[in-house]
Amino acid sequence: MESGSATKRRGWLLTKARELALRNDDQVGHIIFSSSGQMFQYCSPNSSMLQIIDRFKKASSTQIQEDDDKQIYREMTRMKNENDKLQATIRQLTGEDLTTLTKTDMKNLQKRLEVSLDRVRSREIELLQEGRIAEAVAGILEAKFSRAREKETEKTEQSRDLLQLSPPFSNGLQPTQPNLEDPNLHHHACSSGNLKKPRT
Repeated sequence: MESGSATKRRGWLLTKARELALRNDDQVGHIIFSSSGQMFQYCSPNSSMLQIIDRFKKASSTQIQEDDDKQIYREMTRMKNENDKLQATIRQLTGEDLTTLTKTDMKNLQKRLEVSLDRVRSREIELLQEGRIAEAVAGILEAKFSRAREKETEKTEQSRDLLQLSPPFSNGLQPTQPNLEDPNLHHHACSSGNLKKPRT
């Protein structure tokens, strides 16, 4: 149950809303929910609460859109400023625009350029070393491949020579030569000599 002071404050708010609507000819919509959940409302004469709420939604959406536009504009401005600074730095590094630099700025720029140059030289040395290592590895591999090809060629030639020297007999058979010192062969030859001689 509400206290009397809460009821009085609610009544005072509703009274002020009426006065505002009547004195300034404004559209006023006033809604109050009590602690018990009961709703109290007031709207300007010749208006409805739905009309006032709809107008409030349109105004709120417009305000939200304006806020979004402002946020986008601020972000674009920030990005543009950063881009301008970056472009100015690039022009300074390339020596295109040095008029805005002080003596201290020039010294700092010189140090930055020296550091950048050292990095470029270090990277160049690394690339040269990598290239030399790659060339050495390629040479070693080419030499190994050449030796392998030479050995393969030698084996092929040796195999061909052996095939040319081998006799043209099949099944591995070799012809036998007569032994001239064999006495049986000599006796056979003599016996053959005792054959009848042809008459003269």
